[in-house]
Amino acid sequence: MATMPWTATLDYDYPDTRTVDDDAWAPAFRAAVQDQRSAVEKIAADDSPAEVANVLHAFALSGSRLRQLEQAFGVLIAADGTEKRQQIRTELAPELAAHQDWISLHPGLFTRFQQLQQRITSGDVTASAEQQWFLDQQIRKAEVAGADLDPAVQTELKEINQQLALEESAYTQLQLKEAADSPFQLSLFVQQPALAEEQDRQQRRRLFEASVNRGTLAGEDGRTTREIGARIAVLRAQKAQLLGYPNFLESVLPLRTAPSRTAVESMLARIGTGARERAEQEVARINEVLADDLDDPLQPWDLSFGLEKVKATLETESSGGGDLTLDEALERLFDAARRVYGITVVPRPDLPGYVPGAMSFEVFDGSAGETGSGLGLFLLDLYSRDTKSGGAWMNGFRVPSSLAETKAVVTNNLNLDPVAEGEQTVLSTREQRTLFHEFGHALHALLAVAEFPQLSGTAVPRDNVEFPSQVNEVFQELYRGGPAAGATPSEDELWGKGASTLEHVAAVVIDLAWHTLSPEEAAAAAEDPTGFEQKVLQDWGLDMPMVPPRYHGGFFKHVFAGSGYAAGYYSYLWAQVLAADASEWFREVMQNNDDDALAFRGTQFRQELLSRGNTRDPLQSYRAALGRDPDPVALMRSLGLE
Repeated sequence: MATMPWTATLDYDYPDTRTVDDDAWAPAFRAAVQDQRSAVEKIAADDSPAEVANVLHAFALSGSRLRQLEQAFGVLIAADGTEKRQQIRTELAPELAAHQDWISLHPGLFTRFQQLQQRITSGDVTASAEQQWFLDQQIRKAEVAGADLDPAVQTELKEINQQLALEESAYTQLQLKEAADSPFQLSLFVQQPALAEEQDRQQRRRLFEASVNRGTLAGEDGRTTREIGARIAVLRAQKAQLLGYPNFLESVLPLRTAPSRTAVESMLARIGTGARERAEQEVARINEVLADDLDDPLQPWDLSFGLEKVKATLETESSGGGDLTLDEALERLFDAARRVYGITVVPRPDLPGYVPGAMSFEVFDGSAGETGSGLGLFLLDLYSRDTKSGGAWMNGFRVPSSLAETKAVVTNNLNLDPVAEGEQTVLSTREQRTLFHEFGHALHALLAVAEFPQLSGTAVPRDNVEFPSQVNEVFQELYRGGPAAGATPSEDELWGKGASTLEHVAAVVIDLAWHTLSPEEAAAAAEDPTGFEQKVLQDWGLDMPMVPPRYHGGFFKHVFAGSGYAAGYYSYLWAQVLAADASEWFREVMQNNDDDALAFRGTQFRQELLSRGNTRDPLQSYRAALGRDPDPVALMRSLGLE
């Protein structure tokens, strides 16, 4: 049996990361792989009638140690990706990819899944709705992975998957190196937050160019992240072709909630066209405001500065905004969760942070300390460090599962600038929004009620995962005010929406473009990645030099540092349709300051949607929570595109 790289655990089976031996990761992973292989071979060789216990339960638990290792290593390498840990990931990536292929393409395991499906259909076996859903998911995943393919084709597919694992790891490492070598502390977006306040125009230019020119540093093999990303796109196109799909997007849609490529592109076309019109108006107004301050024409590095300067002259309905100290921001964050979902978050200074400086909290259902009311731990790592990934994200050491008898141990990660000892951390309004957003992901995990860990919490389809986190942003309005339900925002309140939406849609289009190519088309695009992306933007009518895409192929972590958001960066906009509609649903009671009604709706949302995770169709959960299908009107109105 596999041993763990840590020698001690804390409450809720939270690994004491102070005891982690990095030299133990590789042998622990390899032992855990062998443990799961032995367990799967036992399932496949079992000639007794297929039952829930000897197929589904046995499979779900077969990789428990490997899953725990992957979760812990994922948390630590993202928060503190030392050179040694990067080397470990590179070393293990092809082995773990090969193991995943071994599981997905195991003929005996696939046969046992089919046998159980047949026995449930015939009435010989009774399965709960969640058990049937889990079985359907496993069969679908196996089919999408190529379980029905000829063995020779499967061999070729496995080789591509191993190459992808290596290339994605190479992209990540080079992106981290480029960030470490930069004279600036850069956030992920091309428009850096500091550009909004920087008075020195030349300094704005230097900062902007450092941001937009990412992807030009050559690694040891002479390639840049742009070139590695293009190679990844070629491999994904080849993989899709082997699986019988015309492109990579089509190969992943069966596991998403979006019904088709046409549905995604129709949404993007509608939003993109309106956003460009609004962005052009915003740029024209900035030009007027800054005309006396500029010696030459307006440039992209002036955009954020101009947006902020105009915004300072506008009147909006919101109140209670502005910067907050960390203590004030956390008080609002946890108070909102109490008022909406009935939970209590308590500091646990006795528990060490999983990285230096991280904070620990315990989360209770109802009042703190009641027997059996503990939901899990919430761990918060706020500050940037050289070895930390960029951006903000949620991760976790454990997920709730009645079968595995585990509860949640969840992390949130931001990249705030560290403060000097004795100084208070202050969060801007944008950083407060990020805090609420990421805590929405954490709540999705903490409030999960699932039998199978593979279906718990945020284990929903990629284009649904951002929905609960986006909804959580609305609860900031409990403290700073916000629009009434159904209200059309004023032009002042919509200021900046054109540019921000346009840069977002442009990045989505770049992602889709790379992943809707045949292998031959991808290879041709890889000859000139920059030119390819520029043509894509022109074809979509999104080529506006003053408003460059949020990301391009040289620094598109979501898409090329792993496969999670590949052909899926549209997920944020897709989820915003649901989130905007659900936010209106909450505003209907928030605008009346009716805490009882808010708690009632919060309970309904928690029980029918957040707790369900991927234990059933997420759209079914939406209907159960809100009593209707999502209406896109709320999103269009919030963007000024109604």
